[in-house]
Amino acid sequence: MGATAPGSTQKAGDAAAPLPEQHDHGTGGRWPAWTAEFAATAVLLFAMATLFRWLADPASPLAQAVPAGGGRVVVGGIVSGGSVGLLIASPFGRRSGAHMNPAVSVAFWLMGALPGRDLAGYAAAQLGGSVVGVVAGRVVWGAALAKPEAGFAAVRAAEGIPAVVVFAAEAAATAVLLAAVTFVSARPGPSWRVPVVAGAAVTVLIWLTGGWAGGSFNPARQFGPQLLSGDTRWLWVYALAPLAAAVAFGTVRARLPGAGPLPKAPPVPPR
Repeated sequence: MGATAPGSTQKAGDAAAPLPEQHDHGTGGRWPAWTAEFAATAVLLFAMATLFRWLADPASPLAQAVPAGGGRVVVGGIVSGGSVGLLIASPFGRRSGAHMNPAVSVAFWLMGALPGRDLAGYAAAQLGGSVVGVVAGRVVWGAALAKPEAGFAAVRAAEGIPAVVVFAAEAAATAVLLAAVTFVSARPGPSWRVPVVAGAAVTVLIWLTGGWAGGSFNPARQFGPQLLSGDTRWLWVYALAPLAAAVAFGTVRARLPGAGPLPKAPPVPPR
């Protein structure tokens, strides 16, 4: 689950234009973008907590209506992808780009679309938002979210799948997501394309990998759930695999001739 691309308040043809207003404000000028990134990630994780609470609890009407296995992966993919797309298009997305994923931020930094001094702020906001979103889910939904079936919304690989296979699946899915998002971001077109493509990519990738590898491809997607569940045995896989893919993809694309510039993030704050 869970990666997305930065949006921009710029017009499509101005994707490579510098944003001196935002960049000249120093650290104080970065807080609106960091706060928006925190809020977007918290909302995403609350949505995932809500999904797991109602989809995983055997007593839930939704769980009884949707068969276990493939049916729940389909529903999970639709809800996850839809949430990502809506958050990119939301005011949060217009202010920060709604990465909601440290791997996306690392890749866009390597490709010159995210200032280096924003990288740590974005990552901290995403991880903090992940924890807060799951805590909010626990407060709202109570003990049902802590049941083993819901597991604080942490995704899991199927039993018997080796860690190296999950690592490869998570890395490959992250690379595909980044490729889809950067392809549309670097080309002129209507602003709705990025949230639609990012949401659709997340949905399809969850359908393809969620049933056996977990389908996270986002360190922030797993950080809060696994931290609060107390079971962090697989966290290194779900954290390192997307980051490794982001470093490889970002490094290669930055050196690829004709790849096209990406919109700068964060966008200039509205006046």
